[in-house]
Amino acid sequence: MVTSSSSTTVHTSLPIKSTYQETFTKPDFSLLSAVLEGFADGLLILALDGTCLHRNQKGKALCHTLNQSSNQEVPDCLWAMCNYLLEGRDLFPEHSFVLTQDFTCAENRCIRARAQWLDWPHSADSYFLVLLEDQTLTAQNSALLEALQYDLTPRERDVWLLKRANRSYEAIALELYITVNTVKRHLKSIYAKRKQVLEEMVN
Repeated sequence: MVTSSSSTTVHTSLPIKSTYQETFTKPDFSLLSAVLEGFADGLLILALDGTCLHRNQKGKALCHTLNQSSNQEVPDCLWAMCNYLLEGRDLFPEHSFVLTQDFTCAENRCIRARAQWLDWPHSADSYFLVLLEDQTLTAQNSALLEALQYDLTPRERDVWLLKRANRSYEAIALELYITVNTVKRHLKSIYAKRKQVLEEMVN
């Protein structure tokens, strides 16, 4: 089961008149493939009919997570966001919408999707650009950096990683084979170390 929460950003754009005749060509997304593969986030470029023109490996993996049991190239939840963009452009052509939606998948894994228009230079067509961020992985990476910053012990680091992943005291205790009281004791130590580091940064 995938649950979601969303937000919308609106930008006002004014039409620009061209003083010369442009020559329109179909974009070659393969030229950008090496650059797009280097993105830390997942990335999809979709045509207006839902055809996936390009997606990097990260995007493919995150789509698989969103699809769960389905083998669709573009998950329904992402295509729904693109349809909202299309409806928004039809109703408010002077505005440029950016949609952001958070999806919670299995094991409380959170994936943030951001959909917006992509207007390719010298192309008569418009495309959908969808960016996907594994927020659970981002939180884990942040927790690892914080563990170094706060000088946590190996066991405190394990507890902190699970806490930053929004695990409950009971879930942390179960996974680490310790008691809930031990979890609370480790967290009390972690918060004390964090407070000391933050105070030193201020001073």
